[in-house]
Amino acid sequence: MNATAMEQDGIRQAINFYIDGLREGSVETLKQAFHSEATMCGYFGETLMVVPIQGLYDFVGSNPAPAKTGEPFSASVAAIEVAGSVASARITEKSYQGFDFTTFFQLLKIDGRWWIVGKVFNIDSQS
Repeated sequence: MNATAMEQDGIRQAINFYIDGLREGSVETLKQAFHSEATMCGYFGETLMVVPIQGLYDFVGSNPAPAKTGEPFSASVAAIEVAGSVASARITEKSYQGFDFTTFFQLLKIDGRWWIVGKVFNIDSQS
């Protein structure tokens, strides 16, 4: 496996922790994706959100998980770009808590492991 493929595998591992954490409603799984100092930004309607990643943990922990409600949540990686120890990724999310999202992640490789350090999202539509 070449270096680029290995880096993308590590990035996808962090993203999969995110996707699995949302699907299962598991804050503990989400914490495996995000650096402890990560932030989340985006608009919810007209309201700008700029919060520590704890805001995501609080939201996920207080809402029913798609795995329990039967909501047909799906998410996929649309793009990954890597430059040394930094990366960005674009994710499409369908039917999470009634909305479709485009999410951009900024990732940083720290001590050999990829961590999401920033999440920026757009609500594309209500599903």
